[in-house]
Amino acid sequence: MSTIRLPSRSRRWPLVVIGAVVVAIVLFTALAGFVIDLLWYREIHQSGVFWTVLRTKTVLAVVFGLLFFVILYVNLIIARRIRPTTRILSPDQEVLERIRDVTDPLVRWAVPLGSAVLAFLVALGVTGEWSNFLLWKNSAGVTFGTPEPLFNRDPAFYVFSLPWLRFLQGWLFSTLVGVTILVGIAHVLWGGIRPQAPMFADKVTPAARAHLSVLLGLIMLVKAWGYWLGRFDLLTSPRGVVEGASYTDVKAQLPALNFLAIVAVICAILFFANIRLRQWSLPIIAVGLLALVSVLLGAVYPAFVQQFRVKPNEQQYEHDYIGDNIVATNTAFGLGAIQAQERDVSTGPLTAKQIADNAGTVSNIRVWRPPVLKENLQSVQRFRQYYDFNDVDVDRYTVDNEERVLMVSAREIAQQGLDPSAQTWQNVHLAYTHGYGAVAAQVNTATAEGQPDYVLQDLPPVTTDPALDMSQQPRIYFGESDQEPFVVTNTNVNELDFQPDTSSNATYTGTGGIPLSNVLRRAMFAWKFRDYNLLVSGSISSSSKIMIYRDIQTRVRKAVPFLKFDNDPYLAVVGGRPVWIWDAYTYTDEYPYSQQVDLAQAAPGQDSSTTLLQGNVNYLRNSVKVVVDAYNGTITYYANLTDPIVQVWSRAFPGLFTDINSAPQEFWQHFRYPENLFQVQAYQYAAYHVTNPTDFYQKRDFWAIPSDPTLSASGSASVAIHPYYQLIRLPGASTEEFELVIPFVPADRQNMVAWMAASSDQPHYGQLTVFRFPEGRTIEGPTQVFARINQDARFSSERTLLSQAGSNVLFGDFLVIPVDNSFLYVQPVYVQAQQTPIPQLHDVIMVNGSGGAVTIADNLQDALKGAVTGQVPSGGGNQGGGGTVAQRIQALLAQAQQHFAAAQTALQSGNLGTYQAEIKAAQDAVDAAARLAGTTTTPSGTPTPGATPSASASPSP
Repeated sequence: MSTIRLPSRSRRWPLVVIGAVVVAIVLFTALAGFVIDLLWYREIHQSGVFWTVLRTKTVLAVVFGLLFFVILYVNLIIARRIRPTTRILSPDQEVLERIRDVTDPLVRWAVPLGSAVLAFLVALGVTGEWSNFLLWKNSAGVTFGTPEPLFNRDPAFYVFSLPWLRFLQGWLFSTLVGVTILVGIAHVLWGGIRPQAPMFADKVTPAARAHLSVLLGLIMLVKAWGYWLGRFDLLTSPRGVVEGASYTDVKAQLPALNFLAIVAVICAILFFANIRLRQWSLPIIAVGLLALVSVLLGAVYPAFVQQFRVKPNEQQYEHDYIGDNIVATNTAFGLGAIQAQERDVSTGPLTAKQIADNAGTVSNIRVWRPPVLKENLQSVQRFRQYYDFNDVDVDRYTVDNEERVLMVSAREIAQQGLDPSAQTWQNVHLAYTHGYGAVAAQVNTATAEGQPDYVLQDLPPVTTDPALDMSQQPRIYFGESDQEPFVVTNTNVNELDFQPDTSSNATYTGTGGIPLSNVLRRAMFAWKFRDYNLLVSGSISSSSKIMIYRDIQTRVRKAVPFLKFDNDPYLAVVGGRPVWIWDAYTYTDEYPYSQQVDLAQAAPGQDSSTTLLQGNVNYLRNSVKVVVDAYNGTITYYANLTDPIVQVWSRAFPGLFTDINSAPQEFWQHFRYPENLFQVQAYQYAAYHVTNPTDFYQKRDFWAIPSDPTLSASGSASVAIHPYYQLIRLPGASTEEFELVIPFVPADRQNMVAWMAASSDQPHYGQLTVFRFPEGRTIEGPTQVFARINQDARFSSERTLLSQAGSNVLFGDFLVIPVDNSFLYVQPVYVQAQQTPIPQLHDVIMVNGSGGAVTIADNLQDALKGAVTGQVPSGGGNQGGGGTVAQRIQALLAQAQQHFAAAQTALQSGNLGTYQAEIKAAQDAVDAAARLAGTTTTPSGTPTPGATPSASASPSP
């Protein structure tokens, strides 16, 4: 008989060393992660959040892990102690007996060890419930103030307590079921259960029967609790016409759940009684009855009621429940505070007097689209390949002593833009550490060449307006760029700043970053980023600081993972330095009776390119404004402390939030009503402005947000029109305010029926207003007006000419601007040479009032004049938007001259990239002029060779 030989000591030591190394790596990884997180939370002055979350996770893991261990271990010990001491062995039982002989010596350590391993795994899974636990623990006394109609409970119970109670019930149920299964296996192994016993023999010993009866009775009690909690889930039921408890839920499902809870308790009593009865007949009958009742009353009966009683008379049966849903949805999404008013609207054009009376509105109409302006900035304002513009945002500033709407973009660092040979470790992480300055352009104007009209530009940033002055601190260490996970400041390598003629050095003097004060810290960061240079580089000293989580999306969300965030954080120049402002939301999907909404569907990002706001919710509030200093990385959370969810989180994390009423006025000047919240509210209001349950059921007067006609025209998928910020004077108001605006159309038609506005200025911040048109009044919607523009002979001919000249035509945002009792429809058009990525404003197309004529001009001012007088001034610009073909050729040649001059300037400053782009743009303009010259007609009207019939006549916009 062969024997098993253990490896000798000389052969075992490599295994021991490898095991020790693995354990050391695991422990060091855990330690590094812990220490780095703690240091980072200290950096942003929020170590309280770190310790609270860690303490909560630890307590949950210990309590639930220990509880699971005790339940499992005690039951296994009981199963072992009550095992039969004598066993009658059949041939089949001999196999089990041999297994028992082998396993008995191992039981003493295998049972506690196995229980501990399973408890550890359970503990890890429980830590994810830390947020539900904190909401439940800190919610005492917090209310929403509007009890739901079925159980008369405040929504706070459903939002804060029910998720935690539901978790407890589910955890107990799954734990008891799992323990019962393991105990059953133990009884089989130790003889308490004898599956191979003779047919009429007792297969389960009395002691094992009593033990299992207790466990099964506890399972039934927990199941009864689950049925009781399940009643509250009916208040978010999707069964009916709308979400919330429906007729079937209240009249059929609720009684079934009550009855099932009673039956489950009876089953538990019978299982406990079976300790003495010592027979399975009654418990088995009870469990069978529970299963039968669960199927018949819990599933079949509600389905029968829904199909044969409710469906044929759905409007009558669901009437009251639809009303409950309407009230709850309007409350949960803040729609109840909307000031809705019917406003007569003229179908005629606006007069010159109306335009003059609303000069503040019409003079701030946007002619630039953020993505188009971004392309322009990347070509003209980068200056160095290691800078980039990640986003363009709309905000308002005081320029020349009056409020104006501007588009602002930060010039951020982009190390990946460096030449590959320059992307050394020192350059990427020590030298090119920060962006520099920002660019701001007026939304309503362009230069004679169709370029943005900058009020903040160049390097260093140049402006004549104090509100945009960045001289105090133009450097941007924290922003939207996420190209590199870390940079190190205060090293022996100079950080690079850009100056007009050369690069200069900078030294970081801010409070951001984590000191690399010792070798252990450097080793931890080197291990985290798998970058040994952090440990061995001689350029790093004890005074150096490492900056991590520099992109604000990661930075802010890591600090407060229990909030949702808007798709668009935006830059503001405040007090001579750049700051980031980001709107955050409190939310839940547990608000009773409220209609859920898919955030990604209701609030897509600009051009559907960014969708940070995701998930299904039925309550949403913009309760927090986050301000991040772009130089220091400090984060301030200004919160509306009247929101119940904020109140609970404030208790959980004392000192985290700052009362928004104490926010400095200079921040309030840049706080905006958030786009995504506005989109969600408009999405819900399109249906929920109908408050009569009968009309709601019949979908009478349901609205929709019109599709963006410019995206449809470009062949993109249909996307709802994006709301737009506009400085306007609302009907009945005395002054202009910074408003977010969106139009509504009927759900099945394209004419406009209403529009909504949200104010961003104090003292009316957050005020939502809806202006509804009288019934029977037909006002053109965006799609209808855009179709007329596309069909306009002049514009169609112009597009043909531009295509022949080798240019792409781009559309700006289609805007519906409310002015007095009518509207201006505005469509900016840009031209982009196919080989040159510098778009130019080419046309401003305007329609004055519903049914008005299409006016095409070079700029906003001329478009306004033309829309009112019917005559477009000639020579208003040289983009080629109007005039004769000869004038267009002159304009193109003038553009070529401008590009040649810009190229010469770039060459003198050593910027070869810009020089090449400008030369190419100049050549394209010359080529376009030559092609246009080939489309002119002879005096007799015969096209010259090469002309096409569609382009033979010179358009005269």
